[in-house]
Amino acid sequence: MKSNSVYPELHVETKSIGSFVSCDSTRNLQKIVHREVHDSSLRRLSKHWKMVLIMLIPVLSLLALVTNNLLKAAEVKKNSGLVITEVNIAQKVAGLIQMLQRERGISATYLSAMGNKTEAWITMLESRQHTDSAFTDVLVVNRHLVYINGKPYTSAMLKDIVLLARERIENGSVLVEDHLTFYTDLNNGLMNVMFKDVSLSGDQSYFADIIAFSSLIRWTDIIGLLRARIAFQYTTCGFDTITLQSYMLLTGQAQAYKITFTSYSDLMMNEFSKQKQSTEEYLYEVRNTAWDGSFRNSCLTLSKEERLSLGLNWFKNITKFIDFAFEIKEKQSRILTNKMLYTRAQAEHEFNLYLSVQIVTTVLSFILTSWYIVCIDKLTFKIAKHTITIKSKTQELMVEKRLTEKLLFQMLPKKIATTLKERGEVSAEYFSEVSVLFSDIVNFTELGSRSSPLQIIDLLNDLYGLFDDYIEKYDVYKVETIGDAYMVASGVPVQNGNAHASQICHLALDLQQLMSDFRVPCSFQREEDVQIRIGIHSGPCVAGVVGRKMPRYCLFGDTVNTASRMESTGQGGRIHLSSVTYDIIHPLGVFTAVLRGVVQVKGKGQMTTYWLLSSSQKATVRIDDSVPVT
Repeated sequence: MKSNSVYPELHVETKSIGSFVSCDSTRNLQKIVHREVHDSSLRRLSKHWKMVLIMLIPVLSLLALVTNNLLKAAEVKKNSGLVITEVNIAQKVAGLIQMLQRERGISATYLSAMGNKTEAWITMLESRQHTDSAFTDVLVVNRHLVYINGKPYTSAMLKDIVLLARERIENGSVLVEDHLTFYTDLNNGLMNVMFKDVSLSGDQSYFADIIAFSSLIRWTDIIGLLRARIAFQYTTCGFDTITLQSYMLLTGQAQAYKITFTSYSDLMMNEFSKQKQSTEEYLYEVRNTAWDGSFRNSCLTLSKEERLSLGLNWFKNITKFIDFAFEIKEKQSRILTNKMLYTRAQAEHEFNLYLSVQIVTTVLSFILTSWYIVCIDKLTFKIAKHTITIKSKTQELMVEKRLTEKLLFQMLPKKIATTLKERGEVSAEYFSEVSVLFSDIVNFTELGSRSSPLQIIDLLNDLYGLFDDYIEKYDVYKVETIGDAYMVASGVPVQNGNAHASQICHLALDLQQLMSDFRVPCSFQREEDVQIRIGIHSGPCVAGVVGRKMPRYCLFGDTVNTASRMESTGQGGRIHLSSVTYDIIHPLGVFTAVLRGVVQVKGKGQMTTYWLLSSSQKATVRIDDSVPVT
């Protein structure tokens, strides 16, 4: 829509860009058709990319689906292999933990022993040999850092700190409690690295087995810690309330881990249920016996060797339960390994299957896509050839259409004609501010009486042809011509703010200047003095299309009548303004007008009017980009 803003200080007025636009549809169609036929196949396909896309979308979707399944199978294959590797490593680490648990317990017994330590020393040396052998296996396979109290250690470094701990035991420079804490922290660090690279989630088949495996190892470590503490307490008779609380805490933790691994593993549930005496029953029996007041008193009366014998006896008994648990661990490891071997074999089968499907799908997709593209290319080529055969008819239709549109645009404003074509009807519209110009030829009746009709036709054609050329320079619309009367309006059908009055006045001055040089056509074969009267008035009006056959865009209202009266009461060669129009153009400061005075106007009474004489500046027509091109 056109902007209604005006700029009186610059005297710049606005005109619709639609009056400057034209097109040549027939020529463009011909170029497109010839280019379509002679284009290469690639260029034709690029223009019809939507048709190619229709084929590519399902093909690419199928390839994406197959690729996704292939990647999933590859991931399962990778994970199953990783779990197998981690299970093997976990078995080695579990073996080391088992040996460290034994060494922890027997070393604690050795430290607490008094008098003859020969038996404890021999047992401790045997335990150390087994630990060193387990360390050798772990050094080969373990690739993780073990964190103990926040510090990282490699497997080799772990062995070094164990050797240092052994030296302190032999020198007697370490307390039993510190010794137990060191080995417990070491075992916890090793248990934390088991299955570290395996991502555990509930939907994986090996989830329960790994949880059960890990819980069993932690159960054995707690029982092993109890083994060491109670063995130490037998040698010192330290069965007091504090040690009882520690004993109850550890047995409770062990019970929790046992509930976990028996819940996740049917094998462990069945094997532990077959025991003649469960670990919990034995621990309960020891608690009732060892922390009995009479036993503590009798323990203090025993010799050092007898106490050590009690501790070693406890150590051997509880070790049977731990060894039994590690046997179950071996069975669970084999089950987990076999399960993962089966899973990996199944994953390899699926991987190979999906890989074959991927290859076949890719080849078939390539063949089908190529065939489809060739068909599209042939189809588009045939369409282009067929288009050429109907080109002539299309051109005829386009010519007829252009002629029809041209005729319609000559009869109606372009905006109104476009609306009429789109909607089939145009509603009447009220305009609050327009300016209307009427002109006629002075003494036209007398001129017509002494001239032939053909001469009058030539005269009007020449005169109004010049008028039509001039109105193209301004934002005005030629409403109609009736005989020698010529009617022009500004501000319709597109409003232009308050620029309508200045546009009409500039046009009137140009027409006045034009008439000073106008000569009658040569068909008159004589000189004739031709003058025109011009009358201008501004105000509101209603405009609309009238008639079904030969429709016309007409203006109605008192403004039109007053403008006609300004023309009829004017004088030849002069421009007659109403006071309304004068009040609009006077503030612009570019027009010169003089007061004519009070004039008696038919049907209006007395009116103050003015003569428009000149303008100090030509109107500048600016194309407003906000006006849509129709």
